[in-house]
Amino acid sequence: MTRDNWTNKIYQITSLLSSRVKSLCRGALQSAEKGLQPRLDDIDAVYTWVDSADTQFAKDFDKYYDLENPPGDPLNYHQHRYRDSEELRYSLRSLEINAPWINRIFLVTNGQVPSWLNVKHPRLSLVKHSEIFPDQSHLPTFNSLAIETHLHRIKGLSKRFLYFNDDMFLGKKTIRADFISTDGKPKIRVEAWILPEFSEESDLTFKWLAFNHVLLKNYFGDFKFVMLSHAPCLFDRHSIIEVQEIWKTEFLNGSAMRFRTPNSAALYVLYPHYEAFAKRVELVEEVSENCTFVMIKEPLELAVQELEKIKRDRPQFFTINDNWHKDPKDKYIVVQKFLNDYFPNPSSFEK
Repeated sequence: MTRDNWTNKIYQITSLLSSRVKSLCRGALQSAEKGLQPRLDDIDAVYTWVDSADTQFAKDFDKYYDLENPPGDPLNYHQHRYRDSEELRYSLRSLEINAPWINRIFLVTNGQVPSWLNVKHPRLSLVKHSEIFPDQSHLPTFNSLAIETHLHRIKGLSKRFLYFNDDMFLGKKTIRADFISTDGKPKIRVEAWILPEFSEESDLTFKWLAFNHVLLKNYFGDFKFVMLSHAPCLFDRHSIIEVQEIWKTEFLNGSAMRFRTPNSAALYVLYPHYEAFAKRVELVEEVSENCTFVMIKEPLELAVQELEKIKRDRPQFFTINDNWHKDPKDKYIVVQKFLNDYFPNPSSFEK
């Protein structure tokens, strides 16, 4: 891409801040502003959560899997993707201890509520999928990518919000400056890992990552696009709307997909690069010592060693991902012991 083409592309992106887009942003957020109005400098936290042990969830999952999932495709049917080992309980403990500057917490679910959760907590709000999906025919959904598409629609949510998966944890104290640069730009942590190219032999995750890679290349050109780190990410609600205007068809189609597919648009892949090209965020390549990812899989002894290393090194961010296919009790015991040792004191979000 020549310098002139590059300049034109940057101009195209920044021109999205025209009165037309600003009007669109105001309209999309109008309903939220009628609720609790956060201060401009507030930062809320948003969690998504699900529990596959819930009877209604399992019933709905089986029903729509049989109806909609491609025949012979087992890739979506992983109960560990929806399994709950009470990671959310400990993530909230980590948040309360290590990010006391967070304003409010929004928990987005399909209507499920953790049995241990203090639902009367003044800083906690429960949000059902039905409250943020404009098209109710897309529900129920079992696709986290579709759910993430609509998080900016939460009523009363701060303009900038920190998004957590329930298996993400703050390992030590954080301050606002860990997420916002001195010139006010959000810091978004990325890895050195380049997004994959499409291959028929790839698994489902690599296929939809490759699909988003193509979307980025088609819009911005042939640059190196990297993967977002497994860490809480600071999003801007107005910018999300701009991103979804660019890839409007892909996001609309993705919202309707109850399960992940190779053609799933992923906000957390597209958003950081859009914002970086618009020069509104700072992409920070995170070192593994400060942002650690542990996959619970065979052999379990190796996962235990990695968890022990986290306990010793105390990284600022860590994620414990579930890819355990044997007796879930074995995984539960290991994760519970580690998390309870790391965060032993109950938070005010627990009964």
